[in-house]
Amino acid sequence: MMDRTDQLEQGRAAFNRGEYFRAHELWEEVWHQMEGPERIFVQGLIQSAAGLHHLQQHRPRPAAGLLRKGLEKLSPGAPGPLVHLRFEALVHDLAQMLAEVESPGATVPDPTTLKL
Repeated sequence: MMDRTDQLEQGRAAFNRGEYFRAHELWEEVWHQMEGPERIFVQGLIQSAAGLHHLQQHRPRPAAGLLRKGLEKLSPGAPGPLVHLRFEALVHDLAQMLAEVESPGATVPDPTTLKL
């Protein structure tokens, strides 16, 4: 059985490979065991990964909704045990991608440039 840190790291590795659905699933397993600010932050990661998966599938509308929800949860910052994640850059990149997706006549951006 993997511990939480291992699962979070495996999710991060999947995310960085552009395997957003896999990252979402790994993080969701950990999320069920969490509480408080950590749980909210990881939910933001899950929603962001799901949004990026929708982008990969060329579904910009559901992607935008999930990215917006994820950003709301990630923007306050990572709680103590999760501060090693480069979430500030991710929040910036996600916000930029969301703006692109929501702009009139937008083309679907390539989410695989995002790293955590």
